[in-house]
Amino acid sequence: MFLNFGSGFAKLSSLIQILSFVLCAIPVWLIPSQASYAQTAEAAGSGSSDAPLSAASTGNSEWVAAWINDLKQSNQRWIQVNLAEQRLTAWEGSTPVFSIAVSTGRASDATPAGVYAIETKYRTARMQGESQGKQYDIPDVPYTMYFSGSYAIHGAYWHDSFGDPVSSGCINVPVEGAAWLFNWANMGTPVVVQN
Repeated sequence: MFLNFGSGFAKLSSLIQILSFVLCAIPVWLIPSQASYAQTAEAAGSGSSDAPLSAASTGNSEWVAAWINDLKQSNQRWIQVNLAEQRLTAWEGSTPVFSIAVSTGRASDATPAGVYAIETKYRTARMQGESQGKQYDIPDVPYTMYFSGSYAIHGAYWHDSFGDPVSSGCINVPVEGAAWLFNWANMGTPVVVQN
């Protein structure tokens, strides 16, 4: 007796392709944005003990540490920004491949701690906004990689105060370092910002 699998193999092959796509995409889907945590916490009510931790809350050090541990056990490329040390480190799994002094947000425009992913990349971008009651308009910001709303890692040609928190919330990198990072990182590369 012969079994006819004919179209069954085609269906199985399609199912395997779909599952492979879903499984490969899961790590990117699991990296929540700052806004999603803030909205979830707000919806749950600020006084609720069941509200999830905001990625920017001071109580998230264990959560961020768990992410770092998982990323170090992988072979994945990821970016770590240490706000206390004003240092950005690019990792491949547990191996640091690049490290540089950066300038993150000053106290009034703090860079939010949390776990994110590179959302968009632009060779140059124009940045406009308000900081400390003053308008700013900076053309041709080089090697811009947005990771959460208007927060980005980018080159900064207008100052050389790297190692001090002087930005309006973004992560300023010396232009040469920003070029290296821009070419190394991909869309979806995890970005861990920690205190």
